[in-house]
Amino acid sequence: MNMIANILGLGNAATPLGLKAMKSMQEDNKDKTKLTDSMLIFIVLNTASLQIIPTTVIAIRSSLGSSNPTKIIFPVWVATICAAIVGITVAKIGIKLEK
Repeated sequence: MNMIANILGLGNAATPLGLKAMKSMQEDNKDKTKLTDSMLIFIVLNTASLQIIPTTVIAIRSSLGSSNPTKIIFPVWVATICAAIVGITVAKIGIKLEK
């Protein structure tokens, strides 16, 4: 549900769902002082915040009188996809180096 909220651009709604997901993953974690690989990838994807419809940004642009508030959609797609690719790549390299 956290990922769906992020994809729809509902960042504030995604936060409690993300915290619940991390708590659930921490319960299965054997070493409570370290992140599991799945926890790390979840954090990276959550931080990259892949969005199909950046509703918050569109609403802000609209409220400030933008003539085309949805013009931000394509740059948001590019930025979030690049952030996710770089984040996952760096995380996977770090995971391999640690092991």
